Amino acid sequence: MNEHSDAVRADTQMLAPQADVLQGADAMARLRASEERFRAFVTASFDVVYCMSPDWSEMRFLRGKDFIADTMTPSRRWLAKYIPSEDQPQVLDAVGRAIATKSVFELEHRVIRVDGTLGWAHSRAVPMLDGNGEIVEWFGAARDVTEQKLAEHELRKSEERLRSAVEVGRLGLWDWNVATGEVYWSDEHFRLEGYGVGEVNPSYEAWTARIHPEDRAGTEAALRRAMEAGEEYVREFRVVHPDGSIRYLYGRGRFFYDAAEQPIRMTGAMLDVTERREWEERQKVLVAELQHRTRNLLGVVRSMADKTARASTDLADFRARYRDRLDTLSRVQGLLSRLNEHDRVTFDDLIRSELSAVAGVSERVELAGPSGVRLRSSTVQTLAMALHELATNALKYGALGQPSGRLTVTWSLERHGAEDKPWLHIDWRESGVDMPPPGAEPAGTGQGRELIEQALPYQLSAKTSYNLAPDGVCCTISIPVSLTTLELDEHA
Repeated sequence: MNEHSDAVRADTQMLAPQADVLQGADAMARLRASEERFRAFVTASFDVVYCMSPDWSEMRFLRGKDFIADTMTPSRRWLAKYIPSEDQPQVLDAVGRAIATKSVFELEHRVIRVDGTLGWAHSRAVPMLDGNGEIVEWFGAARDVTEQKLAEHELRKSEERLRSAVEVGRLGLWDWNVATGEVYWSDEHFRLEGYGVGEVNPSYEAWTARIHPEDRAGTEAALRRAMEAGEEYVREFRVVHPDGSIRYLYGRGRFFYDAAEQPIRMTGAMLDVTERREWEERQKVLVAELQHRTRNLLGVVRSMADKTARASTDLADFRARYRDRLDTLSRVQGLLSRLNEHDRVTFDDLIRSELSAVAGVSERVELAGPSGVRLRSSTVQTLAMALHELATNALKYGALGQPSGRLTVTWSLERHGAEDKPWLHIDWRESGVDMPPPGAEPAGTGQGRELIEQALPYQLSAKTSYNLAPDGVCCTISIPVSLTTLELDEHA
């Protein structure tokens, strides 16, 4: 019995080393298989994997994609090799926090790539702890995110350009989730509606609340038509701001639909077009004024031609007289063309322009009266013709044609005349003129006197008088003037 036991024991002792060898070989095979699987995983992965010492002073290995140079040799120069110098403090700070808290290290940072260029990596490492909870080493992975970072950079640049364009163009943007009712407004959209930025929660109701009551039904109907027909929404409408001011907005938007052709979303932009609308209204007024002035001018030219023809002795005389009167009209049109819609020709500009054109600068002419008396545009042409006739007759037969003659033109403004309107009173007085003896045939054609005594009262509701005094012509003209004359005078 003992001999048998000893034999068995001896056989067992002989087999033990063989078993250990087999187990060791099996373990090595499993290790190699594990390493192969790990290598295959790393090769197939978009990441690089690395192992760091507990204090990150040494990189023990680095394997994976070749966007950074890999190595299986431990290195204490990993920081200088892989991280740009200006970024190293940031990386070390993140490492220090992870070591102190024994927590996961995670950071997006720049790296020096294998070709020497700079790229971006997203790195994440986990601490491996022993039984006492101390860090043994760090195992991590890093992914090349350079293309993503470049795309994000381009996206930010594009968004910045879009934001700048929106701000410069003062566009109000909106994005409406039709299904949920959720609405996004840009900052400018709030302002266009008359809200402070963030003052209200953007909504369909907040939008319609500010639409002018007269435009609300039509604007909403246009929106529904565009939604139902799958057409682009285009609409100009008024909004009323809290201070009562009215602004014109131009909106343009587009609907998006699901597979069942149900509207699910709408995006669009709005623009304040108040200034354009006001400009269009001003243009309408100016066109109407131009048409009115043109009709008046044609009437004046026709009447002037008829009267000049009756007063002329022959064609040459007609040509000379008619040319002078056309020149007068041309000067008046020059004054009118330099004005904007709110300006008016003033009497002092008109009288100085006419006397300068007819007689030039003369020491024998005296002008006295308030400056800036604004004339109604409809009266300027006819009044200018009357002044031209007075000046022409004075040059040919009166104070401007005789060495001893003198001309004094004075004017005054009556603030509240007939019908409580401002009136301009003009006094034309010649003196020192050698007049024809009583009963003699009057010099001239009488066309100027006819214009003053008949045309001005009829066309301008003027009050006039024309007298041949012993030493020269005395003429008075009173006409209503622009109400803005008083308004400007009160604000002066």
